Amino acid sequence: MEQYDIAMGNKIQKEFQADFQSKNKVIKCVSEFPWERHFQAAYNNSIFTLVQEQVKHTMYCHVMPQTEDDRASQDLNPDVQIEKIKILERSIQHNTFLREFTYTVEWRPRGEYINYNCRKFEFKGILCCHIMKVLAQKNIQEVNEMYLLRGYPHMTEEYKKYQIIEKQFQQCADLAMGSIDKMEFIEQQCNAMKSALLNNHK
Repeated sequence: MEQYDIAMGNKIQKEFQADFQSKNKVIKCVSEFPWERHFQAAYNNSIFTLVQEQVKHTMYCHVMPQTEDDRASQDLNPDVQIEKIKILERSIQHNTFLREFTYTVEWRPRGEYINYNCRKFEFKGILCCHIMKVLAQKNIQEVNEMYLLRGYPHMTEEYKKYQIIEKQFQQCADLAMGSIDKMEFIEQQCNAMKSALLNNHK
């Protein structure tokens, strides 16, 4: 019995040591991108591992050249500066099947705000490979703090507020559906708020 207790004690001690080493081990970056080091400093190892999966997946993503239609659809207001970037994702599944998807990323240099139709950040709290491809293309050094959900999986107060505002905008758009007058009213109000924000009104 005494030998059994000693053996169990040694086993538990080794498990504690392995757990401690795992939590305190610094996972090396898999790329030279400065923003990956930003993620490394912000997240614990388990979350940073998930981020690195997206970093590795950027090799399957390609920035598509703009067409004339793309350029024509861009918001030409120099104060807003919205650039829509199409990302083609290609990956091989089951060694034979080539999967292709195209995602659109909206890039706003003012505040480096990013919007995209992948929605991985909303669902999982980490940026997707499509956004990372744009970060690399734009030579971004650090990720905007609003996209670093410190204390993951709990969202920051700033991002919670952002989600509330986004939901309210969507509700207003839904209420205006079917009425040109209501949609024009919303458009006028949005333009007024946009102008106020661009002029740094608080």
